[in-house]
Amino acid sequence: MYPRYYALRRVNPYRGVVQHVDIGDAGAHTYDGVTWHLRADDGHGWTRPVGVWEEGAGLKLGQPGGLGDLIAALETRPALPFPILDTCELWLLDRESGQPLALIDAQVGGPPPADRIDPEWQPFVLTYTAFRSEALTRRDDIAFQASDSHRDFLARQVNQAARPHPMAQWFTRGQDGIGHARPQSLRIPHEWRERELPAAAFPELLVRENWNTRLECSVINDYHRWLAPLLLSWPRLSPETRARLELQACEWPAWLARVHRLLPASLQPERIRAALVAARLEEAAGAGNDWISP
Repeated sequence: MYPRYYALRRVNPYRGVVQHVDIGDAGAHTYDGVTWHLRADDGHGWTRPVGVWEEGAGLKLGQPGGLGDLIAALETRPALPFPILDTCELWLLDRESGQPLALIDAQVGGPPPADRIDPEWQPFVLTYTAFRSEALTRRDDIAFQASDSHRDFLARQVNQAARPHPMAQWFTRGQDGIGHARPQSLRIPHEWRERELPAAAFPELLVRENWNTRLECSVINDYHRWLAPLLLSWPRLSPETRARLELQACEWPAWLARVHRLLPASLQPERIRAALVAARLEEAAGAGNDWISP
């Protein structure tokens, strides 16, 4: 069969966009555009890792027997990044407005059954505790308990906007950004089950950026700023948002260096190149970077 080349987002928590090559009973994926992890059917209905292929070096791990078609598909692949195919999105809804609040799943084709919906938004995996919000660091409000991590504060802020009975709704979204509701949803009023929402109703990034207080807005901005290198891999960003994310991503040179091959566009290429030089200097100095993916 002909190879399929596509990309999928890893959400809830968001950990970037993964590029895939699929030839049916075998495939490969990459997180950085250089190292490809190969998988194949073992003949018993299970897909298992079978090797590692590296751009410019070829097969690094595994045996070439039986992988010829997959390796050929990698060697002749089109330019990265591939098109993102998970256009069916699950959004946690604001309890007051019923509008999309935070992205909690994304699928190719139709959504899974409604009974598989988990309406809890996760900003990071539980083992990742490095996130720091500048807004929370500066504040001295006694409402912020010293035992809280910034990650937990962020998660509570977003999830409380949907509680006590969180609603979640699947939408299919095309290139125009318009959302067409799907019936597989959670606690949705009957009149919303076939609704259509304009592109402006959906947050451009992972979470709605307009909140009631300056602190809440700042915490969400700090979150998107933390993930800026990974968010730049989204193709449908406004020029203003892409420019903002590029500035923020350059604050994380090592992270940006890992994913820069997967960026669909660049508005400030000279700034990006300077950040990549900084990343090489950081690597030579052995600096750590608290990478969150994979």
